[in-house]
Amino acid sequence: MGDPDIATTRKRPLIDAAQQVSHLKDRGVRFELMDEWEAERFLRESNFFFKVKAFAKCFSRYTNPGSERYGSYINLDFAHLAKLTKLDHHLREAVLSLTLDIEHYMKVELNRAIMDAGDDPYDLMASFFDFERERKVGLLEKRVDLDSIRSKAPTVMDLSGDLTALDARTVISTLASLLHLASDSLDGLDPDHIERSLAGLGGSLYTRGLVEKYGDPGHMAVWTYLELASFGGVISLYKYCLFERYAMRDGEAVKGLLFPTKALRNAAAHNGNMLSTLGSKLGKPVGSISRMAVEELGVDRELASLTKRAPIVHDFTALALCFMHLVESEGAREDAAERLRALCGRFAVHGDYFSKQVELRNGLAMLSEVMDKASGRLSRP
Repeated sequence: MGDPDIATTRKRPLIDAAQQVSHLKDRGVRFELMDEWEAERFLRESNFFFKVKAFAKCFSRYTNPGSERYGSYINLDFAHLAKLTKLDHHLREAVLSLTLDIEHYMKVELNRAIMDAGDDPYDLMASFFDFERERKVGLLEKRVDLDSIRSKAPTVMDLSGDLTALDARTVISTLASLLHLASDSLDGLDPDHIERSLAGLGGSLYTRGLVEKYGDPGHMAVWTYLELASFGGVISLYKYCLFERYAMRDGEAVKGLLFPTKALRNAAAHNGNMLSTLGSKLGKPVGSISRMAVEELGVDRELASLTKRAPIVHDFTALALCFMHLVESEGAREDAAERLRALCGRFAVHGDYFSKQVELRNGLAMLSEVMDKASGRLSRP
């Protein structure tokens, strides 16, 4: 058996559920806690192979190339994978619920701050769009490789000639090629992304009327923006107003929590696996999250150190802290506390499944600790 960690471009055939079970058996997965028939049914009716198999990265494998079991999983039953997929589903639901409240109360706080400041709603948005554009241009000035960009000039000149073609397909293909060139050259960072994203909402029945009537970025009121903006767009305006324009909040307390909260929300909204990252390593953790987990949540210091290693632990802890800082409604806080308590209870069921996987066990323990501590803090009057 080859090293499963080595990436491959080899095409793989589509196989049915019975073949998927056989494939897992060949890699050492057992079917004792959940038999093969149940596993096949699970893979046909409840989930799908690629998503389930992703959780296997959280489990140990035989690493001796000379062993017949090289690459096979150690002490992994299919029931363990099924359990993680179910926990991941409930975790995603909790993340989406919590971030919806965070987004709503960010808008409430923004609206209040703007009213209290007596700001002009149109001038504010014009200043915000300018600020975001300049911020991104400043980032690009540090990143872009001008020599590389200039080397593409002949290609751009050749492509631009095709814009005069008589057939629409050629013109469309040419514009797409130019768009890809621009995106690659700018490292995917569009200085006008916010305005473009708002314009794209005109095709939705739910936002079309608002976009057609009030959606011109050159003359947009802040209340229109708050109705149309994505979660990331709301965060951008929040940071601009409260940290830059009004200097109302301690930037260090909340600012570092917003990006990981957004990243986790986006993963949940796209139905992506989250607990599978317990087998991954975090690149650049926000250092204050570990400290805040100890000081504000009362999490054990040793467990809190996991926020510096596992992406889901880092981001979920940031989300819980972000909710505590931004959501002041007693009703919303109590609802969140109940949801977190219920989720913590789900994590406790069959906890023995993962007792031999240290990273996985500790990661789940830290997530449970955050749920438990946060629910307690949110329930306090």
